[in-house]
Amino acid sequence: MATYEGIDVDQELVELIRMMGKAEEYRERLQALQSVWDSLTLLGHLSGTATDMSDTRTAFQELSGGLLNQLARATLKKATLAMKSKARVAVDIMVRNLFERTADIGFLAMDDDVREYLAKFAPLRSRVVGEEERLELERYDAALLARFREYVQKYSVYANIILLDVGGNALLQLDWHNPVRNSKDALIAESLSTAQAYVETFRHSDLLPNESNSLIYSYRVTTADGKNNLGVLCLCFRFANEAERIFANLVEEKDWSVVTLLDRRGTVIASSDAFHVPVGAAVKFQLEKDWCVTRFAGRQYLAVTRATQGYQGYMGPGWYGHVMLPLEHAFDQEDGRFLEAAVPENALAAVMGNPRLFSDALRDIPCHAAKIQRALNRSVWNGNVSQKSDNKALNPAFSKILLWEISNTGLKTQDVFDQSISNLHQTVVSSILQDSQFQAALAIDIMDRNLYERANDCRWWALSPVFRRALSNPDADALREVAKTLVHINGLYTVYDNLVVFDRTGRALAVSNPKYQDICGQVLNEEWVRRALSLGNSQSYTVSNFVPSPLYQDRYSYIYAAAIREQSAAQSIVGGIGIVFDSAPQFAAMLNDALPRDESGAAPAGCFGVFADREHRIIASTQNELKPGMQLELEDSYFRIANGAKKSGIAVFNGHYYAVGACMSNGYREYKDKSDSYRNDVIALVFSPLGECKQEDRRGGSSASRTRLQGTEIKATGDSACMEIATFYVDSHWLGIPTDHVVESIDIKGLTRVPGSADNQLGYIMFRDKLISVVGLWGMLGKEDKRRSSNEPQIVVLRMGDANDTMIGVMVDELGEIPEIPLERIEKVSPMLSSGNALAGSLVKPAAGKTSREMIVVLSQERLRQKFTNVGA
Repeated sequence: MATYEGIDVDQELVELIRMMGKAEEYRERLQALQSVWDSLTLLGHLSGTATDMSDTRTAFQELSGGLLNQLARATLKKATLAMKSKARVAVDIMVRNLFERTADIGFLAMDDDVREYLAKFAPLRSRVVGEEERLELERYDAALLARFREYVQKYSVYANIILLDVGGNALLQLDWHNPVRNSKDALIAESLSTAQAYVETFRHSDLLPNESNSLIYSYRVTTADGKNNLGVLCLCFRFANEAERIFANLVEEKDWSVVTLLDRRGTVIASSDAFHVPVGAAVKFQLEKDWCVTRFAGRQYLAVTRATQGYQGYMGPGWYGHVMLPLEHAFDQEDGRFLEAAVPENALAAVMGNPRLFSDALRDIPCHAAKIQRALNRSVWNGNVSQKSDNKALNPAFSKILLWEISNTGLKTQDVFDQSISNLHQTVVSSILQDSQFQAALAIDIMDRNLYERANDCRWWALSPVFRRALSNPDADALREVAKTLVHINGLYTVYDNLVVFDRTGRALAVSNPKYQDICGQVLNEEWVRRALSLGNSQSYTVSNFVPSPLYQDRYSYIYAAAIREQSAAQSIVGGIGIVFDSAPQFAAMLNDALPRDESGAAPAGCFGVFADREHRIIASTQNELKPGMQLELEDSYFRIANGAKKSGIAVFNGHYYAVGACMSNGYREYKDKSDSYRNDVIALVFSPLGECKQEDRRGGSSASRTRLQGTEIKATGDSACMEIATFYVDSHWLGIPTDHVVESIDIKGLTRVPGSADNQLGYIMFRDKLISVVGLWGMLGKEDKRRSSNEPQIVVLRMGDANDTMIGVMVDELGEIPEIPLERIEKVSPMLSSGNALAGSLVKPAAGKTSREMIVVLSQERLRQKFTNVGA
């Protein structure tokens, strides 16, 4: 522990807490009240009120330290949770994208047109060619460049495609501005000899001499039998462009955080704010810590670093997501931003009772504060009683005022605690809502990016020379080659359950998955097949509705399809290709990857994610009972948000409160943008449990505010004769008894229950060396037959006024004020209006103009004696 401004706080929070506005505000208020307690303690000793504030002062001071620690920890957790999510998403989204690239290079390097070009024309580059050969070479150059353009039109993540011979000579490339003619880069030799399926290179390369760092995927092109190398194919990834797109989804306009990608050495390779943290800068990072405070360019930052989780075994180039937040702005976020509506009281109670969200120490704070306040109220109440019965005060009027001020200061102190706990509620709930909304946005981004690849795949594979030749002139050998190619593609692209090629009549010719071999020869009588066979050009594609399909064992899925065209100039449609997305495991994996994570990296128990359409139909869920095609019972406003919009709120689902984050799909790059005719709005929803939903009967308003309100309205004024009434509450009843009959209030510690006692006898307790009976009034005041209050009860000790000086204890829920009541406002209750069991002796009428106020029921000492002294004598 360390001391900060006179308060003990955890060592690691000392340099952070001064930056936390809310924590600082409560510290200043509590310290101001602490000064008041110091003064009241001194005045209490001097005035002789018999009310010692030392214990109360010490208890509140100790609790203040615990409260500030918890406030600071919750604030820090909220800030770092958002940072950790951003860091993880930045690197994981990039790695997911690069995983797709590792399959692209292997497939394109096997393209027949690329092979034929290298085998036939690469040798011509080393000698002088004749006019006829030159013209043929130009035609092939143009044809292959057109094919490369088709590829980049679909896979727009690439900036350039470079084709090299085995000597590193650049034969063809899309970007004619790139000056490379020959390369000595080591990736060429590696690509020609590697046993891996691809070569991934990120650094400066002479293949792209104008760029400081380039991300290039390369692989050898071989003869069809794989025995001889013909050249090397390079796909140049738009790394800076992709990083910019990722960062744009993570950093909002007023966000001070800088999101970066680091290499293994801690060098910045991409930055959301290059003027703030430039590319090429070296930063310190601590991967093994949740967070750290670091210095960069003369400024302190809160920093978080995360390694990738990988994707399907691919771990990427070894990069880290790293987020830096200037320390002076680290805790600027407004909680109310994510609390669009007031949080239901029962939901807050569920949050507070959830041990996953609130530690025992944190949940104990309001209990301790309430216990201190009850003890203080009892001390003040007893002090007021003693002014009447045993006046030792040097100045009774001053003592009354002092006791009032002590009580008032106690209420103010508890109010600060109540407000701070409320702020903790708000911080915790806001943090969960923020995280749920962020994770929902991540889930839909992953989905859009993934399905973008599916739209690209079907269109590119439809251009395969193997498919086009076979469907233009189908025979058994050609169809076997089609099937072989489909199996090879499906082996590289494992997100598909099946690939099917069909002719212009919709008849299935070949499949990649042998489980569906029996559909070959059958006509696929589905709407998406008919749409595919009428597509206008090679950029067009179609997608099935999300419905059960025999091509996916009658399970729900999307099937992406494109038309296959003959290779003649007419390019008539000769068939199509349908690629069946393996939706069940793939969507489940997307949702699982997007679920919130705790400190151990696991998804918290009870969290689940859902993809659904605007009609509430479920597409996928991590919750077993929520099956595709079912309706999701959730407020319709979630399903009506605009594309790309986000929403969060609190909902009741299966008897529990959940923080729900939502984000509507908005596409990725060209997929589902304005130029794309395909429309299919999907919403991602992330549910984070807050606690069990319990419908309980709760009394409105705090007892302190009720007592104080009623007490201020019945102060005596003028010179009329008055009576002091000590008031208290038993359930909803406001009761009182003249202070002459009151000894004092005590807690229930030491109460011993005796089996077989009468219904209203609760037991016995030792008081001033005497054994006294403790009784309960429930069932004698109205309809209630048992205690309903959840407050810790207290005992008011009363004199019975008999010759034996008998005392009894009455169990009460709360202590009230001790007002001076003018005698003219006290009216006896007629015996004719009460039964023999009635304990009321009189009523205190409301002051003039206050007829709507509740009246105090003054208990009769005589009736209490008649009722209870036979058991307590």
